[in-house]
Amino acid sequence: MESVHWEMSSSTIVRKINGEAEQATFAPPHLDKVKQGEQLKFHAHINVEPMPQGHHLKKATIFSNVPNGGTWELISDEGTAVGGRGSAPSPIMYFSAGLALCMMSHVEMLAQLADMNLTKISLEQKTEFSTTLNFGGIKPEDIFGKGDKVEIHLMIESDETEEKLLNFAHCCRQACMSLQTVAQATPVTTALFINNKAIEFE
Repeated sequence: MESVHWEMSSSTIVRKINGEAEQATFAPPHLDKVKQGEQLKFHAHINVEPMPQGHHLKKATIFSNVPNGGTWELISDEGTAVGGRGSAPSPIMYFSAGLALCMMSHVEMLAQLADMNLTKISLEQKTEFSTTLNFGGIKPEDIFGKGDKVEIHLMIESDETEEKLLNFAHCCRQACMSLQTVAQATPVTTALFINNKAIEFE
């Protein structure tokens, strides 16, 4: 595999950093070995903190239990309509991009696994969200946000039969962990740490 080198600096929105990150409330990342056919457990660890410049600028440190996955930092902002600067993608843009990129990874991996002859592949996605936040005097307890719809258009050019490609696309959808996270009811637990004391709430 040909190596790729990205030019990164303290001013880039996404950058790879040296060393390993850690978390105070979770155990260190660990990948358990499994036998062929067993479920392999992937963990994404994210640390988020506001940046001193304020106005919705945030830094996320990202690492996982995947060997050689690296430690990454990315900057997120909000648009000017909600008080940000529009200097970096918003959280829901990163969220939506992660979904589309994960789906494409599975298309690439499964195509190789199934020896599919795909001349060209690309993906277009639209993710819709809604919130009762009106940037006015609404009370915090009256604000509700949700995802309304995810539309994914997978575009394939290939000499394979339509039936084979349809079955292949079904397999990709089934295999994509990010897509299944939003398509299925995924359990979410939330804990608040107050002066190092954990308080779970739902």
